[in-house]
Amino acid sequence: MANTLSYGFIGLEELSKERVSDVGIERIWTAIEASHAEHQRQIDGLMATMVEKTIKAKQQLQLPGSGTSQPLDEWGNPRPVREAGYYNLAYPIQGAGHAWGTNRVSRALMTVEEANRQTVEALRRDADWIKRHIMAAIFSNDTWDFTDRIGPDGADGLGAITIQCLANTDTVVYLRVGGDSAVDEHYLAQAAAISDSADPFEDIYEELMEHPSNTEPVVVYVPTNLKASTMALTAFVPVGDSEIAYGTSTDLLRGPIGRGLGDKVLGRVDECWIVQWRSLPDNYIIAHAQGAGPVLKMREYPASSLQGVIAENHSPDGNLSEVRSIRYAGFGVCNRVAACCCRIGNGSYAIPSGYDTPLAV
Repeated sequence: MANTLSYGFIGLEELSKERVSDVGIERIWTAIEASHAEHQRQIDGLMATMVEKTIKAKQQLQLPGSGTSQPLDEWGNPRPVREAGYYNLAYPIQGAGHAWGTNRVSRALMTVEEANRQTVEALRRDADWIKRHIMAAIFSNDTWDFTDRIGPDGADGLGAITIQCLANTDTVVYLRVGGDSAVDEHYLAQAAAISDSADPFEDIYEELMEHPSNTEPVVVYVPTNLKASTMALTAFVPVGDSEIAYGTSTDLLRGPIGRGLGDKVLGRVDECWIVQWRSLPDNYIIAHAQGAGPVLKMREYPASSLQGVIAENHSPDGNLSEVRSIRYAGFGVCNRVAACCCRIGNGSYAIPSGYDTPLAV
């Protein structure tokens, strides 16, 4: 069997060189469906801290009010106060998929190993689609319009709806610690490379924690090209390696945080957890105040049969046969101050190449 084994094919290693037609097409289809289900379970786990699922196309987020308590009148009653302030949110939904096919000859000759390889490739492509759409929803510093064509009951949708980005100094004001409210900018930039004299993480932490709705932990995802300079900071404290017995003179972290969408927890600096995320474009950082909850919502159709990654088998003529992996989903910001982006090596923020919304694929 190939080095990468899809979940549903575990236990079939000894049959890897056998033909699917001999092992049983139904048995292999069960393995494909189980692989899709486990893939979705893992995707859900990785997204849990940053992404929440929804079937809604739009919602209105009420902003917390500012001010303090007022003096009571002569009868001991406060005057009723009407809180004001909100912004509208909306979420797109798009279709994506991958297919691999056979004809009556190639299907009869296909081995279990080849069926596993094709399944692994299909699910890898789905994971790539999810990852790129999540990053685009966060990196894009401008709103965009999505045409909502299908409503929750199958009737016409809402038409043009506006998908929000993180706070980008538009007209929306946000409450800050201390009680005042103001517009805000969560797309940051630093011209200098990361060093002790140009440490961006303290500013990132303060940018997030200036909002009372945000609480720790603050998790900062860094790309591979910023790993070395981040770990070289004097204030950086690495996580321990369970395979190494460290001496008493070494500062190590005891309780590392979950890596979420990233690949490896590196350590902590300036009250921020640092997680390496190899898929991030060079010089771009994403930070998330996890205590604020998800920063994105992933919209799906309300029908359960259309949710998650769908395994589908189709034959148009009895000869040709396709195995399809289908997904309907879309991502939009749901909390505009729960995260921020920072570009390193340039004094002005710009969307990284290939992440302008809406993505073409």
